[in-house]
Amino acid sequence: MYYFKRYFIIIIITVLILLNLIPTPYFLVIPGQAINLSENITVENGEKDAKGQFLLTSTAIIKANLLLYVYGFFDPNIDLRNRDDEIFLNMDQKDYTNIMEKLMQESQMISKVVALRKAGYSPEISGRGILINGILDKSPAKDKLLPGDVIVKIDEQPIHTLEEFSEIVRGYNSNQIVRITFLRNNSTYSILIPLIELPGADDETERVGIGVYADTKDLQCEFPLKIEINLEKIKGPSASLMITLEILNQLTENDLSGSLLIAGTGNLSIDGRISKVDGIKQKIISAKKKKADIFLVPQNNYSEALKFSQGIRIIPVDDFEDILMKLIKL
Repeated sequence: MYYFKRYFIIIIITVLILLNLIPTPYFLVIPGQAINLSENITVENGEKDAKGQFLLTSTAIIKANLLLYVYGFFDPNIDLRNRDDEIFLNMDQKDYTNIMEKLMQESQMISKVVALRKAGYSPEISGRGILINGILDKSPAKDKLLPGDVIVKIDEQPIHTLEEFSEIVRGYNSNQIVRITFLRNNSTYSILIPLIELPGADDETERVGIGVYADTKDLQCEFPLKIEINLEKIKGPSASLMITLEILNQLTENDLSGSLLIAGTGNLSIDGRISKVDGIKQKIISAKKKKADIFLVPQNNYSEALKFSQGIRIIPVDDFEDILMKLIKL
């Protein structure tokens, strides 16, 4: 009996070691941190007198060996992703980290710009054109523009930032044809594209454009106030919404948090729009562990977020103005 137990234990240990050594093409997406931003952000001339808190939520991504894969398969709080189905996860780990760090740095600049403008300041921004990240399926630019192209002119007007592009396009009408000048592989090209009506929240048409996802290339900003953000371990752009709220809260007399613990997530663009993010389930779980009262979520993530809403109030948001209005009504 003694020898049986001994061999049984040896077999179990051997199996566990083998499971730990065998790789898989999967990654685990697990709940990350929920961070009180007032402890990590300091604004010159700002006040940290809010009775509530704004919480940044995050996820963690771990390579799954066979043992972790089995564990993740049975844990309802964890999602499994096949790296072959994820562009970013399928790249070299160092390249992935560098991209996520760059996105975080850019999102922090955008957060500062949006918050300072809302507080009445005028930060200066500059860039080197509009970098195309993706194209809508129904866009007239499909197969004409490609991800990685950089728009530098619309008609004869130079374009340096996404904000400039949006401002110029507002003066046009749907179906109006514009000449787009862009760079591709260090060569300059020019094409004619008709403007289309773009869907907003709930598929309501609210503006015109060419139907692309884009950001300012090499965005640079000069700020009238010093803002220190200490979030070195957080990567990616999805923290920008909550960072903006914390900066603005330190610059305004009224407590935007309303004495509540408000968590959330969302990619914030420089014009205040909020776009969809990944890892909603894990971020809500992180918020619940901190006993957050409210979770702010992009409108396009709302239906998914409702599945995990027990014990926390989910508030969908379209843009930064929408958030402020909903916070005032709390």
